[in-house]
Amino acid sequence: MPTAPSRARRRTTAALALMTATLVPGLAQIPALATPSTVATTDLPHVVDGVVATLGDTVPGLADLDLRGRVLPTAAQRSAADRLGAVTLRWNDFGTPSSLLRADGALARATSSDPVLAARAYLEDNAALFGLTRSAMAGLELVNEQKLADYPDAQGRPTAPAGHAVLFRQRFGDLSPALGSMVTVGVSRGEIAYVSSSLVRTTQTAPAATLTPLEGWVEAAGNVGRSITGSTLKKIGTVVDRAVGSVAPWTRLSVPGFSEQQQVRLRALALADGTVRPVYEANVVDNQDGLAFAYTLMVDAVTGDVLHRAHQVENDSVQEVYQGTFSSTQCGPKHPFELTDDLTTTFNAAALALPVDDVVVKFFGPKDRLLYTGDLLTSPEVVTWTSPEPLEAGVYSAQVCPFDDASAVVGAYALLVSTSDTATPGVGGGLGFDPTWSYYPANPSMSSTKVGKTPGNDVIGCWVDTPDCSMPTGPFRNLASPFAWDQVNVAGASSMTTIGNNANTHEAWVSPLSPGGLLQAPVSPTRTYTGEFTDAWNESACDPTNLVPGGNDIDFVTGNLFVSHNRMHDYSYYLGFTEENYNLQLDNFGRGGVPADAEVGNVQAGALTSPVFEATGVATGRNNANQITLQDGVPGITNQYLFQPAASAFYAPCTDGSLDMGIVGHEYTHAISNRMIAGPDEGIGSDQGGAMGESWGDLTAAEYQFSHGYKNGGNIFAVGVYATGNKKTAIRNFAINKNPLNYSNYGYDTTGVQVHADGEIWSGTQWEVRQALVEKWNKKFPYKDKALQLACAQGSDHASPVAPQYCPGNRRWIQLVFDAFLLQQGSTSMLDARDAMLAADRMRFGGEDLKVMWQAFARRGMGKNAVIDATDENVVTGGFASPKGDNATVTFKGGSGPGSVYVGMFEARTSPLADTFPRTRTKATATMAPGSYDLLYVSPKGGFHRFGLTVKAGQKRTVRLPRAVNLAASAAGAKVIGATEGSLKTEALIDGTEDTNWAGVTEANVDESKPFVAVDLAGRKSTIRRVQVSALLNPVDGADDIDQLSGSRFTALRQFAIEVCATGCTSGKATWKRVFTSRSDAFPAVRPRPTAPKQAMRSFSFKPTKASAVRLVVLNNQCTGFAGYAGELDNDPITTTDCATGSERGTVVHAAELQVFKK
Repeated sequence: MPTAPSRARRRTTAALALMTATLVPGLAQIPALATPSTVATTDLPHVVDGVVATLGDTVPGLADLDLRGRVLPTAAQRSAADRLGAVTLRWNDFGTPSSLLRADGALARATSSDPVLAARAYLEDNAALFGLTRSAMAGLELVNEQKLADYPDAQGRPTAPAGHAVLFRQRFGDLSPALGSMVTVGVSRGEIAYVSSSLVRTTQTAPAATLTPLEGWVEAAGNVGRSITGSTLKKIGTVVDRAVGSVAPWTRLSVPGFSEQQQVRLRALALADGTVRPVYEANVVDNQDGLAFAYTLMVDAVTGDVLHRAHQVENDSVQEVYQGTFSSTQCGPKHPFELTDDLTTTFNAAALALPVDDVVVKFFGPKDRLLYTGDLLTSPEVVTWTSPEPLEAGVYSAQVCPFDDASAVVGAYALLVSTSDTATPGVGGGLGFDPTWSYYPANPSMSSTKVGKTPGNDVIGCWVDTPDCSMPTGPFRNLASPFAWDQVNVAGASSMTTIGNNANTHEAWVSPLSPGGLLQAPVSPTRTYTGEFTDAWNESACDPTNLVPGGNDIDFVTGNLFVSHNRMHDYSYYLGFTEENYNLQLDNFGRGGVPADAEVGNVQAGALTSPVFEATGVATGRNNANQITLQDGVPGITNQYLFQPAASAFYAPCTDGSLDMGIVGHEYTHAISNRMIAGPDEGIGSDQGGAMGESWGDLTAAEYQFSHGYKNGGNIFAVGVYATGNKKTAIRNFAINKNPLNYSNYGYDTTGVQVHADGEIWSGTQWEVRQALVEKWNKKFPYKDKALQLACAQGSDHASPVAPQYCPGNRRWIQLVFDAFLLQQGSTSMLDARDAMLAADRMRFGGEDLKVMWQAFARRGMGKNAVIDATDENVVTGGFASPKGDNATVTFKGGSGPGSVYVGMFEARTSPLADTFPRTRTKATATMAPGSYDLLYVSPKGGFHRFGLTVKAGQKRTVRLPRAVNLAASAAGAKVIGATEGSLKTEALIDGTEDTNWAGVTEANVDESKPFVAVDLAGRKSTIRRVQVSALLNPVDGADDIDQLSGSRFTALRQFAIEVCATGCTSGKATWKRVFTSRSDAFPAVRPRPTAPKQAMRSFSFKPTKASAVRLVVLNNQCTGFAGYAGELDNDPITTTDCATGSERGTVVHAAELQVFKK
């Protein structure tokens, strides 16, 4: 329980923080409190005027850059592809196959029982397909066999691996590639099941580098706006790692003004034209007032040109923390601490140094009397000394020294010292006690988001079962973690805090990348991390005065995140995220991969340095979460933030993201997918891959919670319900299990193409696949069998989870998701990921699920005829036909003139299923997998019409499209005859598409100014009975767009009126009669912010009335009309939460379409 600022008392839990990579992420687990005297020059501001970055928004920063170019496959390659027969093949930007999958059967028989030999033989035999020679294929370097997760059989006996994703890469002389130039071959059951590649048609070598690693990094830093001055350059410290395998070692830089250590190493980069350049792969990582800042760049090691850039942020007992250095001949300074009574018996110390440094810890009493010297031959060095008698009050000290004169390689360390009145038996801190933690398995109860409702649903989780345990799924001890989570080595030393082999967690109030402010975390010599949660942030209504030592529940929340990260480590381990598949661990136990990269968890990141959330600045210390995942061996960093309402940006309750397992699991999955895809170093590098990364985060977090039977107080398939306060959809447009999206909708949201929104397309598709597998296997392995679900998800101290083939279909599905990670390249697309999952099913389950999986993909537009534009991955065409089973053939006829038919609810930025226009590539006939579909017919003269369609296997049918005339359609002859002064793009209101919108811009808020557009209807005076209105927003069309707020969520139309005029409607004396006033929530809003599905076209009926012209009158936009965005909603004296008075969003309204009908 935290100590109140006004109250001092002794306690056994204390504040600590741990680490960051400022010294080296070789134990990136070192606390480095960066207080440099020289600050690097910042040329590029990392904020965007008028933008508030919140959960679900694109992380602000520079766009990715890729200058490698693009080439087409040669005629010889195309001929080789034709000889393969019926395979699904897509070409990458390098003119080689990005994905190879046979819809029915394997690509080839394996020629060897050794998966590596079999994979290499296949590549040699098909070298012409890749535009390379047999000898070039034979010379590929093996990176990893990448075993798919294996399980015991039904009797618990070991089984052969489910398959191997054998990963090779090209080498260019002495250099390994920094990006691409890889190929993965799926081998299983004596077959070659799948191939993906980013190989380049070249055998060139790179010229020698002329720049130094430091010069290369400086060029990289300058490219992202962090120019290094001469004075700073002289103060940069360097350390060179040992080489790992054939990959060049990192040069690690300690740069004044950067909170993190920087890394740079020499590698090669193959360009599409076959040129190979030496490049410095440089990580530029820092914190800017709470903003996570991380890029990886490829700098030409001869010219200094940046050839590739990737944004990597996918948000009173003694208790002291010290920092210092030692040398081979001299210890670090003595760090004093005072005992104020005569009760203390035990000293505990955790000295965090680099793996290359062996240290000892010494305790001294008053008058510098040596009391104890401790050395466990490990780093971190964790020691406990217990006095036979209570110690007298006085000043004591602790000191860190080298073990011998060869031990000081780097010499930097951080030291935690805590004391206790309780003796701690055993070797190493905390032994003799089994650890326990208080935490929330999913999140605090949703009722607690109201003031006065402190949650009571936390549990006591125990490493081993004890009477005090209340964790519903049992003790934590399991085979995925060889020792307790708070231990740092197999010898048994406990850190006595939130430092362990899998995770290192701490408060980060000042910096989201490094330990901040007070370095707080729970500390317990008895390993009892069971403090009380007071819900201080919510109960105080986001009062920043909570951010004082011991305040804001910081110990409890830090422990909660620590447990959650360990739970994700163990859950994902059984699915295949192991040491050899590049997971996050301090010690890999010789099982493969690069160690020293346990997940760094930053709690309440940037809470003190970024407290202002006006619409004129980027909110970096609230309402967000992010994950930085760099190369294997460099620790992952997750930043969890406080949540708080912010005017015209994000209306969350006063919550803490570290307590929301949906958000925590989402961010951790970014680390999983970026490590498992494209080998140990590259990660996901494409737009569609980024979208799927967001989706995989949601899917894995939700599946973890569902399979364990945890409840989040809302929809378990809505990720982030607690942090956002939204029980139904949380931060997304749709919950995973109530998601209608399909591939043709790519770019559908008001943002246009955006990873979070488009990731929901993959989420909806994956739900379709998941449920198809659930339905297929439900009779044999019931989905509602909670005990079986838990046995399939969670291991124990003596057994792995039940193998997926003996589990409900949802466990099969999540296993295939993880298997498919290993089969993909960094430039993956949704269709590539589809193919990888299908291949994974063939590898693991013999292809027994391929039919239902293909049909599920097809129903979501990822069928055999789905297409990605060859030059722009964001331009896609949905395909609804399956290669398995009989498709239906549907022909569309009739309608109100030529028009298009769309699958789903969106027309804007969506590719049509069919159209009846005479000269287009899309035809009036479509093939569709059996199932039920929601369709939308849109014609320029007839408007929007929604209808449902169910088709059966092999069915051939004709669908008659509805006939109607939209009297307000410009294509039918309607014209805009008036609009409020300041209006922009008035014609967009009647152009027949939601892909444009009108803006009413006024000086006063729109509920006062009531902007309007008047439309002269087509034809003569008519009797009208119905209007359709759309409030869908649109992305800004570049810097020259006259409406720079066209995508602002809070400016969307909410309430309106319809007025009609019978005669003389263009005259200033025209009479306008109000015939309809919409409900106040005609376009509903939700907290934390408005969403696109609520803005899409809606129909409104009223009594028949004659009209020659119609006027749409705005009564409210979302900013002015929704009570959830109104008033002062917190106790933060600096911020404003009222949307109408605290921002300019109340003065602008947007509507996309007005349509008028006779019936």
